Amino acid sequence: MSTAGRNTVSGRSYRRTRPRGFAPWTPKPDTLLLVDQVRAVLDEYRAHLPMTARQVFYRLVGAFAYPKEERAYDRLQETLNRARRARLIPMDSIRDDRATSAGHSFGYDSPAHFWDSVRSSAEFYARPLTEGQPRAVEVWIEAQGMMPMISDVTKDYGVAVYCSGGFESVCAKHDAAARIAYREVPTTVLSIGDYDPSGLSIIDAAAEDVEVFVQEMGGTPPTVIRLAVTEEQITRYGLVTSPQKRTDRRGELMFATVQAEALSPTQLTDLVRAGVEEAVDLRVLERVKAKSERERQRLVTKVQRLR
Repeated sequence: MSTAGRNTVSGRSYRRTRPRGFAPWTPKPDTLLLVDQVRAVLDEYRAHLPMTARQVFYRLVGAFAYPKEERAYDRLQETLNRARRARLIPMDSIRDDRATSAGHSFGYDSPAHFWDSVRSSAEFYARPLTEGQPRAVEVWIEAQGMMPMISDVTKDYGVAVYCSGGFESVCAKHDAAARIAYREVPTTVLSIGDYDPSGLSIIDAAAEDVEVFVQEMGGTPPTVIRLAVTEEQITRYGLVTSPQKRTDRRGELMFATVQAEALSPTQLTDLVRAGVEEAVDLRVLERVKAKSERERQRLVTKVQRLR
C-alpha cells in the first residue's frame, strides 16, 4: 500500500489531515492581522498570562471590533491553535483545560540529593496564611480556565479557588460542604460566574445544596457573595452582552447575558483582590506573614548545617 499522504509514528501509519506538533504556517493576510491583534492583547495583559481563548475573544471584540459571534470565536480558536504550532504565539500564553495527569513517580538520586532538597524546602517554609483568621474565605469560579489567573491573586491571602462549574456533581457539593462544615470558623464564599440563567442558577443551586449538607453535618452554612458578573458591573465596565442562548432554559428570561470572561484580566483581578481584602482580616494576615518570615530565617540557618 502506498504511504503517500501518511506519516508513521511508532511503526503505525496514519493519514495526515491536521498539523502534528510544531508546523510551518503561511496564513492569509486577514488571518495574519488577527494573529497580530492577538499578540497585542497578550502583550497588554502579559502580567496576567495565561489567558483563555474566550478572554482573548472579548478583548478583540472591545479593542479591534472583532465580530461578536460564535463563528468568529471558532475561527479564533483555530487561529490560536495554528499560530501556536507555528510559534507565532507562545504555547503557554493560552490556557487550555482538557489535559490532566496523575500517577507521577518521585524519588531522590542519592542521599546528597535528599539533603539538598531539605535545604531547598527550608527556603519555602511558611505558616498557613489562614492562621488566626476569624473566617475562612473561598472563591468559586464557573470557568476552570480562569482559575490560574484568579489563584495568582488569592494565593497571597491564603484563599483557595474552586471550580463551581463542577458543582453539578453531588460528590463535589458534598465535598465542599464537608470542607465548610468541619471548619472551626464560618466561611465566606466569593462567587464568579456568567451573568446568564445557567451561571446564576448553578451557583444558587450549588449554594443551596451545600447549605443543606452543611446543616446536616452540624456546621455553619456559608455566606455566599456574588463577586462577578453583576448587573452593576455590566454598566460600569460597558461589558459585551449577548442574547440568551435558546438552549439555556434555567431561571427567568434574560435579554442580555454576559460571560465572566468579558471582564478584562485587569478588571477581574482587581475585583477579586478587592473582594478578598474585604473578607480577610488584613492585620491578622500581616502578623502571620511576619512571624512566618522570622521562623523561615531561623530554619534556613539550622538546615544549612545539615549534611
